[in-house]
Amino acid sequence: MVKFPNHPAGRITLALVTMIIGLTAMTQAVAQATSQASGQVTARVDRDRLIEGETLTLILQTNDARQSLDANLSVLEDDFLLLDQRSETQMSITNGRQTAVIRKMVTLEPRRAGRLVIPPLRLGNQVTQPISIQVENAPEPDPGEPQAVFIEVEVNPQQGPYYVHAQVGFTVRLFYQQSLTEAAISQPEPENASVRLLDEVPFQADRAGQRYRVLERHYAMFPERSGSLNIPPVILSGRLVDRGSDRMWQPSRRGRRITVESDPITIDVSPRPAQFSGQDWQPARSYRLGEELSVSGEIRVGEPVTRTVIIDAVGLEENMIAEPEWSEIPDARIYPDQPQGISRDDGKWVLGHKEFRYAVVPEKEGTLVLPEVTVAWWDTTTNQERVSVLPASNINVLPSAASVASALSAENMNVAVQPDGLSVNADEAGRYWRWLTLLFATLWLATLFFAVRFPRRPRPAPETTRELAESELVSGLKKACLAGDAGAARKQLRGWLKRFSPYSGLVDFARQCGSETLAGEVRQLDAAGFSPDADESWHGKALFAAFEQWKRNRKNGRNATGASIVDLYAPENRRVG
Repeated sequence: MVKFPNHPAGRITLALVTMIIGLTAMTQAVAQATSQASGQVTARVDRDRLIEGETLTLILQTNDARQSLDANLSVLEDDFLLLDQRSETQMSITNGRQTAVIRKMVTLEPRRAGRLVIPPLRLGNQVTQPISIQVENAPEPDPGEPQAVFIEVEVNPQQGPYYVHAQVGFTVRLFYQQSLTEAAISQPEPENASVRLLDEVPFQADRAGQRYRVLERHYAMFPERSGSLNIPPVILSGRLVDRGSDRMWQPSRRGRRITVESDPITIDVSPRPAQFSGQDWQPARSYRLGEELSVSGEIRVGEPVTRTVIIDAVGLEENMIAEPEWSEIPDARIYPDQPQGISRDDGKWVLGHKEFRYAVVPEKEGTLVLPEVTVAWWDTTTNQERVSVLPASNINVLPSAASVASALSAENMNVAVQPDGLSVNADEAGRYWRWLTLLFATLWLATLFFAVRFPRRPRPAPETTRELAESELVSGLKKACLAGDAGAARKQLRGWLKRFSPYSGLVDFARQCGSETLAGEVRQLDAAGFSPDADESWHGKALFAAFEQWKRNRKNGRNATGASIVDLYAPENRRVG
């Protein structure tokens, strides 16, 4: 026991000892509390009252770098959609001491209105507190109040009759006033009909005194059966971002989820009319026949002439154009080539183009008559049968070169024999053949001189024009992607798809291209068309890089399996007229 004398200095020493003991106890208490709080996990939300379709963010936070924030979030799936997860770490230094705050943000969307509860989440030894959320019903627009988003659909022509295999135009117009994010619009998918996207046009329009942005899509539908054709509603899902103008800065939010759909449409599809007399049913808005001949003058027996029958139809895809029938050609052989065709469009109607090539070899001199070709088709604009006619073509056929040589040989033999059977002078016959030989030798040397002096220039590859056109579109796409111009990129990519691919549009390309990376970039480009500030938020470098890689892969695959050449003169490919 320490005794202090009854002196002022003793009393001061006692007070100092007491103060030191108290400070030590306080420091230990604070250190213990800090140690307990360092591993604590907190859970909170950025908003606990929201409207159905809006999102909230669940924030899990700790200041212990060793604490895991990976919780079992499947317990939330009954009441919430899990849209996104991300993590962040915030470092700070105070009085030379470094501290860290670790957060995990989970974006949630309530599945229904009402009072919902985020249950306790276990993270290691820590358990968070439950959080209550109040979700209000989405407000219904007042009577007469204009809709923020709606869809119009129509068929073209608006009045029937509509025929099986005949194109039906289908137009979808999406009207919206505010920015749309994460927008996706479904493709029309009627049963018993094929659908092809032709064009997409953005513009602005007024409805009920309100100004709307409009995205218009044109589709081609080809009914495959007669009867009722039910076109289900076109559905749009996305998020409506409403940024008021009363605040210069507003926090970024995902927006309220909306789903709108169009009215369903039913049309009556008629079968092939009984009065149609043609062999192949070809309904079109127009149908034109033409031809090209490989020669315009004379040919000899055994030399082929190529007749190309060209068909252009509006409202028919190239695979729907049937091969025309020929009448028999006496004293000639016909060798058909593989048909070539392509389908284009003008933005509203399909333009089918097909070429049928035939090599015709005459077997007798005289006049070769390439017969008249007639095709019966059904005019869907006037609802009646029409006949297109390709006139006959006449080509003069001379004797074959072998026949001419035989005739000359026979004539020369006659020179050597007189009518009375006496032989002509041998010297005269020898001089004749010497001069003839000299003439042919001179001609041969002249031909050799010109061949060496003026070599034949190589013909440009038949694909040069096509490759140049494709190169221009790809170059335009690259320029638009690097500049971040979403509108120009969509236009260039759609142009390439129409002319150089079997895909009907951006949606079809993303679904069938076979590259997840390219498909994702194409979908982002497609969704960018719904946002007025798309050029600011869209970056096209990744799209063009994925497109280039996809083209290289496709080219390598195509070159690995080249198509075999068809021998037109093989017996199995020969057709006698």
